[in-house]
Amino acid sequence: MNNCLILLTNYYPFHKGEEYLESEIEHLASNFHQIFIVSTMVSNDMAQTRKVPANVTVLPVGIKHSLLGKTNMVVRQFNAIIKDRAKKLMISQDSKGRLLPKFYCYYFESRAMDVYEQIKNKFNKYNFDQYESITIYSYWLYITARVGLELKNDYFKDRNPYTISRAHRYDLYEYAAPLKYLPERDYLLNGLDTVYPCSQDGVEVLNKTYPAYKNKIHVERLGTISTGIVSHTENDKLYIVSCSVVRKVKRIDLLIEALVELEKKNIPFLWTHIGGGPEFEKIKKLAQKKLNMENVHLMGFLKNQDVLNWYKKNPATVFVNLSSSEGVPVAIMEAISMGIPVIATDVGGTREIVENGLNGYLLDKDCEVSEIVDKLLIVNNFDETKYKDISNNALRIWKERCNTEVIYDKFAKKLVARSF
Repeated sequence: MNNCLILLTNYYPFHKGEEYLESEIEHLASNFHQIFIVSTMVSNDMAQTRKVPANVTVLPVGIKHSLLGKTNMVVRQFNAIIKDRAKKLMISQDSKGRLLPKFYCYYFESRAMDVYEQIKNKFNKYNFDQYESITIYSYWLYITARVGLELKNDYFKDRNPYTISRAHRYDLYEYAAPLKYLPERDYLLNGLDTVYPCSQDGVEVLNKTYPAYKNKIHVERLGTISTGIVSHTENDKLYIVSCSVVRKVKRIDLLIEALVELEKKNIPFLWTHIGGGPEFEKIKKLAQKKLNMENVHLMGFLKNQDVLNWYKKNPATVFVNLSSSEGVPVAIMEAISMGIPVIATDVGGTREIVENGLNGYLLDKDCEVSEIVDKLLIVNNFDETKYKDISNNALRIWKERCNTEVIYDKFAKKLVARSF
């Protein structure tokens, strides 16, 4: 089948991030004759960091991330946008006349059109007429989706490509955005053929806010590969693991407060956190101030394979995630794929892979420190039979809901079927 997929990403396969695509791309490549990956946020000095299948062509856009680079981008595009009556009206209606959202929307449109112009120049070197069908796949319901619609409505306007977008967290939950606003939601939802949030929670949020588009919004989960590892614990102490970028939304400081209470109760534990980030030094200082550092192991950033190697060599009794906002956390999926019980806040799509009392425990988003401590003590008091049961449940739920071999193969075939 001579079909073509255009995959619009932020960075993948450059830099880091969008790790789910490292597994998904193999299934896409098996179902499409040719794939073009357009990396829309890659600067000219970035090197490709991940391999792709032989039938994948990678086209980095080459943007400038500096303030001057972004300013020049807006200047280049603003005059064309301001002269376009339809775009001016759309931006005015979308922002409801509010000044900051209007500026945000102009920036959003400028950035998308700048990327689009660069893509057109790159695409002109290829013969797309040879393909029986073209599918445009945006990985984010954000800039990449806006670029995807421009490709559909302008560059491929005579081909009627099937155009879809995934949706995750920052590109989906408007309440979590800085201005409680995300640009061009109506425009994107109206123009795309299908939108795939990665959680049922995401589907429900979009359906509630934009009910006119219910028929085109469907859940498509992300997943993880089998690690081939079944984690183990030991009886001498509670081995607590967390794994995330260290930023405010992850609320690692709240976990530290719970661990303070464990120390007061003389509960032996070892807490390991895997991940670096903008708040790492602040969290490190807080841990040094409040905890006995013999009970703490802050590892900083590790590559995914190194994370898995760590799990292979070290005991882990329970995984903890206290985020105030999530999509469906990959770190939790990895934990349950190894049979590790989870304590997590009930945010985003977390409840779709953590069932209260079955493979872990859910906490309210605004939970008290005492509630976190209570759940840690419950896990600490498990006998061998109870712990084995909850671990087996974790593995079963991962196999049913998070296994990439099942999820991504079905998704790729669905894209092929809809593209004709």
